[in-house]
Amino acid sequence: MKFKHLFFILNFTYFISCTDKTEVLSDESMGFSYFPIETGKFMTYRSDSIVYSGGGTKIDTFTSYINERIGDYTVDLEGNKVFIIERYFKRNIQDNWSRVNSWSVYFSQNRIIRTEENLKFVKLVFPAVKGKSWNGNIFLDDDIRIEAGGEFIQMYRNWNYRIENIGVNVVLNNLNFDDCLTVRQVDINTVIDRRRVYETYARGVGLVSKEMMILDGDGSGINLPWEQRAKKGFIHQFTLIDYN
Repeated sequence: MKFKHLFFILNFTYFISCTDKTEVLSDESMGFSYFPIETGKFMTYRSDSIVYSGGGTKIDTFTSYINERIGDYTVDLEGNKVFIIERYFKRNIQDNWSRVNSWSVYFSQNRIIRTEENLKFVKLVFPAVKGKSWNGNIFLDDDIRIEAGGEFIQMYRNWNYRIENIGVNVVLNNLNFDDCLTVRQVDINTVIDRRRVYETYARGVGLVSKEMMILDGDGSGINLPWEQRAKKGFIHQFTLIDYN
């Protein structure tokens, strides 16, 4: 009996010691490098947009270039390092850059939080694994309306962020990225609206492309593609062309 009792204690102690161990994930396995944040980093994008207005009678196309440069940081009340993103614009590739505004980004509680035009988004959560989902618009009012082409559109309802793919190869123009993840922010198609937004991030680089289709219709022409029946909204493609 004493032997059996000792055997039970030894096995129980072994079980506790094994289950008490915590696996420590590396920065690489967590996926932090999909969204690097450091002072001096810059990203240059080509921006292509199609804007629908006037009940679909007016369609405008725009091409421009955006440069984002990460500057110094400040420390907020929670102790987070909040980095300032200085943003520059030019209409043509040969033009000089003009500063337009400042955004911000910081890492907190295994989340990347980025403020764009005073709207705060949870861009990524970690560990970054395929199938992970989260409320990336948790800081937003779903009913907020965004102006596009002189008209207002309610675009943020029912978004649900999810990592669709990870570790895939992406080629953009002459740039090759061999380890990317794609975040589906929303992909909804109804009779009266189309909401489709995807962002792709490359390991060690950050955001390399963003695709947006934010369109409203009136329920007519449902057999036509959205590009032909949209009454208002926009289609936007954001593509990385240079970075450090």
